[in-house]
Amino acid sequence: MECAIIVCMVEYIQGWITEELENDYLKVSVIPELGAKIAQIRDKQANYDWLWDDLTRPLRARQVTDKYDEHDMSGFDECFPNIGISSYPGNPNLLLPDHGELWSQAWSCQKSGNSILTSAIGKVLPYKFEREIILKDRALVFSYAIQNTGHESFKAFWSAHPLFHAVEGMQILLSSNPPMTKEFGFSGRMGSDGPDGYTGHLDKYKWPQTIGQSGKNHDLSQITLAKPLTDKVVISAPHDGVVTLLNPRDNCSAQFLLDPQEIPYVGICFNFNAWPSTGDKGQWLAIEPTLGATDKLDESDRISQLPTFSINRPVTFSFSITFASTL
Repeated sequence: MECAIIVCMVEYIQGWITEELENDYLKVSVIPELGAKIAQIRDKQANYDWLWDDLTRPLRARQVTDKYDEHDMSGFDECFPNIGISSYPGNPNLLLPDHGELWSQAWSCQKSGNSILTSAIGKVLPYKFEREIILKDRALVFSYAIQNTGHESFKAFWSAHPLFHAVEGMQILLSSNPPMTKEFGFSGRMGSDGPDGYTGHLDKYKWPQTIGQSGKNHDLSQITLAKPLTDKVVISAPHDGVVTLLNPRDNCSAQFLLDPQEIPYVGICFNFNAWPSTGDKGQWLAIEPTLGATDKLDESDRISQLPTFSINRPVTFSFSITFASTL
């Protein structure tokens, strides 16, 4: 009698166990112990890895008090309950960590068929955060559920944080010209930036046109790596919810589809060999669906209507990214 031999393969990235989704079109790798970081999104038909890879900062364990730029920043992280270091609205003594607290935690993980479900428990605020990734042909569907586990409501916002390889000639395509605000700048493309990058913070524009410090017009939708720069804008989500990152060099695209009623903003962060200040500089372009109008929670509360996370009323939302060949 012959016995079938079943070999279980465990995949690792730099020694960290990964969970993977794969079909004929895409391969996706997630590291549950490192904030459920998506470490790889590979378009198999284009033979192209979409996510920027930080080669100078090895993957290592994190603590909630760590600075984000002291660790590997590559791939696709989740930010909650904030992005920028800030205080909780109305409580200046409650300081929220750099890029939120999810990236620094180990998440629980369940994989089933074409789905990876990961979850984490809040430490700064009381909540359970769940993210499910479903692989459907050329698309990844991201579904989120955030449950308040405390005894009173709180305010917070979420942002996706995928860092895509920045490639010369990339284009960011939107169906309209939504309102846009300057978050920060070190490029002179949105007026004067000042020594800390926040001069002109929240200045208003219409995507994709800005006026630089020199008076020159700039089109943020056209990507050039001619000089080092880093800056960020936040746009109101387009009415049709479609944002496309086109890569003509490698004949492929990544198209976001979201519901503007659920996800009202999209942050766009440009970093072309300019940051961080230590180690090799990154070269990425981030498309960040978000519930917050700016990076800081207390400031977002002042300028917009933040989500309220009530007891026994989970907040749910979703979006998708479709990866396609442009040939």
